[in-house]
Amino acid sequence: MKKKLNVSIGEKFRRSALELKSPTALAVSAMLLAICLVLSYFGNISITFLGTNVIKLSFTMIPIALAAMLYGPVPAGIIGALSDIIGFMLAPMGAYIPGFTISMLLIGFVYGVAFYAEKQTVLRTVITQAVVSAFISVLLGSLWFVLFYGFTPATALSVRGIKELVMYPINVALIFGIIKAVSKLPEIKKLKKSADPT
Repeated sequence: MKKKLNVSIGEKFRRSALELKSPTALAVSAMLLAICLVLSYFGNISITFLGTNVIKLSFTMIPIALAAMLYGPVPAGIIGALSDIIGFMLAPMGAYIPGFTISMLLIGFVYGVAFYAEKQTVLRTVITQAVVSAFISVLLGSLWFVLFYGFTPATALSVRGIKELVMYPINVALIFGIIKAVSKLPEIKKLKKSADPT
């Protein structure tokens, strides 16, 4: 049975958790986590500001958004959190900040709620990325900078704001383009039809 569009948030989390029972979902999620780690290590640009590498332009959102579209908020949140933890272990830059792991978990949840069992549109991507950029990357990220780096709130907000101004249009274009393209693949359509956890 096909998933209905516009299901409730609670139902999305329930269905998404059931996705973890599928060996295929676990295998694909593991591959997307690996892509996250590769992008985290090779596909990012760090900018030094006030003597600290606090501005990091990264493309790790793309595989997290793909996981969200395919399997929902639970696997996407897990991939986001694990990518931060394992990424730090593989290539530590400064002290480990658990707050950023929480942020990555929340990003996966938001993407999952927005993209799972829903029609992919430009407007949906624009709004979803605006929520992620404004509330998680800028506001919550600034809080971690204040608590763990000792920045003033104004400085933290300006640093995070500059990063998101650069990355927002890039993320919107890449996430929408890649999700739209992947969702049209015959293999993905067959996968979703055969793996309905309801």
